[in-house]
Amino acid sequence: MADSDLAGVLVVDKAKGPTSHDIVASLRRVLQLRRIGHCGTLDPLASGILVICLGRYTRLNRWLSSADKEYEATIRLGATSATGDAQGPIEHHAEITPPTSSAIPGELKAFIGPTDQVPPAYSAIKVGGVRSYKRARRGEQVDLKARRIEIHALDLIRYVYPDLVVRIHCSSGTYIRVLAEDIGQALGTGAYLAELRRLRVGNLGLDMALAVDDIAALSQSDRIGEAFAHPRQALGAMAAIELNAEKLLDFTHGKTVAHQPLSESPIEVCAVFDAAETLFGIAHWENGALRPYCVLRQPHTSAR
Repeated sequence: MADSDLAGVLVVDKAKGPTSHDIVASLRRVLQLRRIGHCGTLDPLASGILVICLGRYTRLNRWLSSADKEYEATIRLGATSATGDAQGPIEHHAEITPPTSSAIPGELKAFIGPTDQVPPAYSAIKVGGVRSYKRARRGEQVDLKARRIEIHALDLIRYVYPDLVVRIHCSSGTYIRVLAEDIGQALGTGAYLAELRRLRVGNLGLDMALAVDDIAALSQSDRIGEAFAHPRQALGAMAAIELNAEKLLDFTHGKTVAHQPLSESPIEVCAVFDAAETLFGIAHWENGALRPYCVLRQPHTSAR
């Protein structure tokens, strides 16, 4: 398969240790492809789902990155960390009264719903063109604006002091380190994020995730296509529409395409497929018609 034809969405099970950039660099070497990007950073100490786009599918990053996330987090009570996680430095608090098991569920329930969350100073957000964590490491004061996030579910998995293990379903942009600190404050113990595993991004779960070595093996045997997530699944809840050959030709040439609405509810964007479930791009609904937003291929182009 030529590099120009290698396009798709990979679901990688990232191990603890490497950065998200390290995973992208490894895949560039393995696949001999330059155009690769990830959709949503995982910190080095975190493991789990890292969604990777290849080739022209990197243009889907904005939609794939905005999907809800699900995590399993170990929150360590009785101590705080300058970084909010196990990278530290960590300060242990003496004379802490461990919360009772009966008190935990009620405190967790209070975090469910929309809220404004201030990102941590040790984050990759750019401030004046410089990553926030770089400024924080230099001892500079970093003031980041609060962002609207939502915790959809926050379930207790187990609790043996000092470790509180929870499962979190949240909106994109949620910092679990900050949530861990807030939970520690609510419990009166202080806390930091000891471990984190991302279980799901949108509709993409660990059941379809592969290690980099597995992807390398498939690539070497010319079976890399088996590793790709189907675009319908990758795009999750986005509305989908199927166009016939004539309308597809117009769509891929940048023309507005008349089409019946999918529902009475207003739909801003939708994924455009053909009858064979091949993704051709993303369209924007405007005045009852489809206007091309992102065109991924022409009708003669092969591959998903």
